[in-house]
Amino acid sequence: MKGFFITQDRILQSSSTVVFCGCPDLLVLLSSPVCSFSLRLYQTVDLTTPDIYFLIDGSGSIYPQDFLDMKKFIIAMTKMFRIGKEEVRIGVVQYSLTTRLEFSVAQYGTAKEITIAVKNIAQLGGGTETGAALKSMENHFREAARTRQAKVPQFLITITDGKSDDSVVEAANSLRSMGVLTYAVGIRDADMAEIEQIAGVPERMFYVNNFDSLKQIKDEVVRKISLAHTSDQAAQSTPGTLKLFFFFSLVTQFCLFSKEADVIFLIDGSGSIFPVDFDKMKGFMEAMVDKSDIGPDKVQFGLLQFSDSPREEFQLNAYDNQLQLKQEITNMEQLGGGTNTGAALEFASQYFDQSKGGRPSVRQFLVIITDGEAQDEVSKPAQALRQKGIIIYSIGVENANTTQLLEISGGIDKVHSINNFDDLRYVEDKIIFEICTQEESE
Repeated sequence: MKGFFITQDRILQSSSTVVFCGCPDLLVLLSSPVCSFSLRLYQTVDLTTPDIYFLIDGSGSIYPQDFLDMKKFIIAMTKMFRIGKEEVRIGVVQYSLTTRLEFSVAQYGTAKEITIAVKNIAQLGGGTETGAALKSMENHFREAARTRQAKVPQFLITITDGKSDDSVVEAANSLRSMGVLTYAVGIRDADMAEIEQIAGVPERMFYVNNFDSLKQIKDEVVRKISLAHTSDQAAQSTPGTLKLFFFFSLVTQFCLFSKEADVIFLIDGSGSIFPVDFDKMKGFMEAMVDKSDIGPDKVQFGLLQFSDSPREEFQLNAYDNQLQLKQEITNMEQLGGGTNTGAALEFASQYFDQSKGGRPSVRQFLVIITDGEAQDEVSKPAQALRQKGIIIYSIGVENANTTQLLEISGGIDKVHSINNFDDLRYVEDKIIFEICTQEESE
């Protein structure tokens, strides 16, 4: 069976209701006649320009190191968004017995400014009056709305480690009646009943055992705030028609691929690929470039093509803007010939080195696209790449050998099988999102 797969816990997690027929472990996004499913659909809101406030507990029960971890969490989440005066805006309010506006959503227009401001936040100390803090957020959100030309989604993320000294119910309900979507993160001794009262529904609440573990949930918080309202509608798949890629399209609207990264495309130019399909691969690469922040201290792209033998199209540091990159991709001519994928993987390794424009100190990715079976051995050269710390995404089209794709990527979560080259457009947002949220330690 051909299809595009995602492990269940990587997409909708506990928010989904999935009934599988013959596919117990995988969520099938390109449906098949032999496996249909139903799931809870989500009504999404326009998240190109949301306002997000963090309401953080600065009471005396929080150790200084834990307060620092909370600030690191906010900074890490900030870097996942496309920040701007007319795009995603972030503000922070701290509370204990009193409430203090650290900075409003309208104050800063870049991630760098927000990062500096968060680092400079000093802890308040004192008690924990979460209810009063939630009540104070009404004015902040009203003011935020006045600084927008049009209505945008508003989100509140509350982080606390203990039980409030006052009631949170009325204030949280009042915020939701204004249209604010409330999320709550409980840490260690937090009262989970109270956390749910703040969030409103279990789907918008999170819990971690300690402040250091906040970094483990940042991706999930982003996923959940991108799914604003659930609907109890169920959808039955129709063979060949169900494509639930709206989730990734939505996320990449505001998750700008701007972290430092080296990305090399390794594309199959063999004779089995029709010229029109070769052009579709070009379109896929150009779309990924369009969704990335290009530069020597941001994202770099390189391009290699292979058939019987590999060929360098351009190195990682060759171009530092989208226009030049897209022009070079457009001008690339197809090689034709056989499919020696193993030799191409071995050839690609050197292009991540500093001598070829690579930055070994940043995250490095190889995205390979092929439509057939390799005529040589792929396992050893692929393993050598992964041992260098290079993360490999394999996209197999039509008759690609799935076993070889697994050998190349080293895991099913980085393998994408699609039915034809037209379906590349459904993969681009998913890969961008995965790269965007990839842990630095991986």
